[in-house]
Amino acid sequence: MNLYNLEELLVKQNPHWVSNKIGEVGFERDTFENFCQELSKRRLILTMSGPRRSGKTYLMKQAMRWLAKNKHIPYKNICYFQFSGSLNDKNIIHGVVDLFLKKYAGKKEKYIFFDEVQYIDYWQDQIKYSYDLLSDVKFIVLGSTSLFYRQKSKESLAGRIVKYKLGALNFHEYLRFKNIEAPSKDRAKFVSNLSIYKTEFKKYLAFGQYPEIVVNPELDPKKYIMDLSDQIINFDIPYFSAKINRQLFLSVVKTLSFDLAQEYSSNHLAKTLEVDRREISEYVKILEEINLFSVCYNAGFKSMRKKLSGSKKIYGLNLNLSLNLNGFDASYLNDTRVFGRYFENYIFMRILEKYGKIEYYRIDGKEFDFVSENMAFEIKSGININMDKYKNLSSKLKKKFYLISEEEAYLI
Repeated sequence: MNLYNLEELLVKQNPHWVSNKIGEVGFERDTFENFCQELSKRRLILTMSGPRRSGKTYLMKQAMRWLAKNKHIPYKNICYFQFSGSLNDKNIIHGVVDLFLKKYAGKKEKYIFFDEVQYIDYWQDQIKYSYDLLSDVKFIVLGSTSLFYRQKSKESLAGRIVKYKLGALNFHEYLRFKNIEAPSKDRAKFVSNLSIYKTEFKKYLAFGQYPEIVVNPELDPKKYIMDLSDQIINFDIPYFSAKINRQLFLSVVKTLSFDLAQEYSSNHLAKTLEVDRREISEYVKILEEINLFSVCYNAGFKSMRKKLSGSKKIYGLNLNLSLNLNGFDASYLNDTRVFGRYFENYIFMRILEKYGKIEYYRIDGKEFDFVSENMAFEIKSGININMDKYKNLSSKLKKKFYLISEEEAYLI
């Protein structure tokens, strides 16, 4: 791309340089406040990765507005540039930075937001060079999880980077996006709205984890999700390896989606699909990297070798996709056993989001649904719960015990 065309595109993507305003953009995600606070701290490079349609670009535009309104950063010192597959020029990042600093930016601190950066080969090398050279510029980098990890690099960003992930909407965000009052810890308020939460929770599990679906009721949610799955399978996945069998990959996704919150093994899945176990293991690893599924290991096994070879459970990180890929709709959740698995999966997602690492515990007939570093969780699935059994086990494991009911899950 020649310099004139690049400058024309740069100006087009930054209308706030002329208008001196950035309009409000959508609802704020829960991570927004922490993300903005990080903008105000160290000069480290901020990255935000996440699956398609999770709202990364909206969050970036909101952060730009926050800088102007709350930190009083001049509009001309905030630069945004979105890449695409047709803009994969080996020096395009250097070109954007150079144009912005020489022709548009003022003095003092400056912020450069790069969106869809995964399209640029060796983007880390270019940004590291600029980061090391420019002490008054902060770089914020967004990319799709589906492509973010494929990039090769001659340089490492270790010690220079703070990573954020943006996944599916949680239930609280879903309610906020629909202008429904959030669950209150005030018991009277909570009970008065409980029937609403029960109804909305099933809608959320079926179609409420994508921001665009929630705020645009005119969209056909099933078509939206199926179109998205086609893009992931046919466009994103091939970036990992040209050898991937897309039809087999889709079969793996569908099978795992059908078996959410249950134990699985690559050997069993390979036998079911009549393929090599190593191929299944590779595909599951890719699904973890792109934040569509997460493998949960048994904390009862102490060695990593036993964790890897022993029993494991599989959880989805977007339940809308898992439900719809197998042709089901919200009515599927009326089956109490199915709802129980989706409910457990949601709890897994929330604990994972809050604590970063989560396993389950099962050894010698003793078990917890989930354990984190300092806590043990059991999901209440019946009326009669032997509390002493769980308290004794949690004490033995030196963890604080939590019992989670459906009602309490709404408050997480």
